Amino acid sequence: MKCSVKIIVLFMALSIISIGGAYAQEPSKIEIKVNELVKKYDDVKGVDCMTVKKGLGLNMVKMMFKKQFGKEFMKGVTSITIIDYSDAPQQTCLSLRKEFDAFSSLLQEIKIGEEKDLADIDYIRIFAANKDDNTLSDFIVVSEDNKNKVLMYMAGQIKVKK
Repeated sequence: MKCSVKIIVLFMALSIISIGGAYAQEPSKIEIKVNELVKKYDDVKGVDCMTVKKGLGLNMVKMMFKKQFGKEFMKGVTSITIIDYSDAPQQTCLSLRKEFDAFSSLLQEIKIGEEKDLADIDYIRIFAANKDDNTLSDFIVVSEDNKNKVLMYMAGQIKVKK
């Protein structure tokens, strides 16, 4: 009986410590901005927003993107937010594009050249925050073509190959 009480107390203490650690992490400015976009546009007609964090949902989404981004890249991702505005009216699309300009002051915009893989894309912007030479803390891709218009935000300790 004495041993089981100790185990229960130990389990509760570890649970409290892990919960405290999770609350101690403050969201980055970028994460706050993305969350504001989700809150602002989630109820707008033609816009669908989804955020996945720890758990089965995140692992399933990461599996879908492993082929495009690579296993090592996706391993460090701790949350993914997707804003799909494919069915939104043109005015909403233009409004969202203006919102994306705010990322220029928070992140480094990555310019890409004329690549064959991107020939079908009408509008693309990529933003990232370097933690060090081989690690990103935030990564945003905005892509629009004839059928799809999507912003994807990934947060975490994302390893990149140079």
